[in-house]
Amino acid sequence: MTHRERFHALMRFQPVDRLPMLEWASWWDLTLGRWRGEGLPTELVNDWEIRTYFGLDDFRQYWIGPRRPTCPVPAAHGLGLISNRDEYEALKPHLFPEPSEILDRAHLEEIAARQATGEIVVWMTLEGFFWFPRTLLGIERHLYAFYEDPELMHAINEDLLAFNLRTFDAFSSIVTPDFMTFAEDMSFNRGPMISEDLFVEYIAPYYRRMLPTVHERGTLPFVDSDGDIIEILPWFINVGLEGFLPLERQAGCDVAAMRERHPRVRFIGAFDKMVMNHGEAAIRAEFERLLPVMRQGGFIPACDHQTPPAVSMEDYKLYVRLLREYCEAI
Repeated sequence: MTHRERFHALMRFQPVDRLPMLEWASWWDLTLGRWRGEGLPTELVNDWEIRTYFGLDDFRQYWIGPRRPTCPVPAAHGLGLISNRDEYEALKPHLFPEPSEILDRAHLEEIAARQATGEIVVWMTLEGFFWFPRTLLGIERHLYAFYEDPELMHAINEDLLAFNLRTFDAFSSIVTPDFMTFAEDMSFNRGPMISEDLFVEYIAPYYRRMLPTVHERGTLPFVDSDGDIIEILPWFINVGLEGFLPLERQAGCDVAAMRERHPRVRFIGAFDKMVMNHGEAAIRAEFERLLPVMRQGGFIPACDHQTPPAVSMEDYKLYVRLLREYCEAI
């Protein structure tokens, strides 16, 4: 099977020759810095070149954000750019570029040709209706805004919806994503940052209007949220999302329990990154934990976030060798 055939068959819960070996998260810069000192060739600079070097399956991710190059950046992580509607309106000329400004048609046509041969899977990422307002308002002000400035919250997400729809349509007219993620990061290590009532009022309506277009194209929509996502799974499923990643083990995510509750939902990730530098026995034990769900379909085992710098290149090569062994053991 080609990479693309294997991906689609697995996500339809159909038989495959082996599971895909998709390392969805790129590596920390500190990790790559360590590996450069341990023999990783310096000429490998792109994620896909590094994936090929380690023998992983190839894919292309396109994260298309709603900011023009002129958009300022927050003074520090977690801080915002605006505090009210007037400031948002003043910032809008730096937001929501047209597809012609941000899509490289010639490049995407080349990618479409490679996708047609089955050698790559195409993954698109758009920013979600929790994530993007937070980047504008900052973490603390965003959480207050659900209560103190509902009109601003809806105004931002109406504009984001329009941007996401036209961007997805334009991208898909050139190359249809095999799957996509909405960047959300709505949970921390103790569960969701907002209540279900707030989700229903401020976020669900925009997914309900976005996802029919995604489904019409045959693209599989995922939510990308760190932390403990157990509680929010049904919220997103109810509005039409079909998959989740990365299922962080340190936050208590258990893919087997999630699969038992949601048997037709797709998952990517779930492998505890904190065992990767503890030797073969520990890595095997982690794969054994995941193996029953691997055999059920609809699940791609992968690191549950970026590989940490405590992992040597030899550790990672061992992980990839065992990943292949277990992906072929289904």
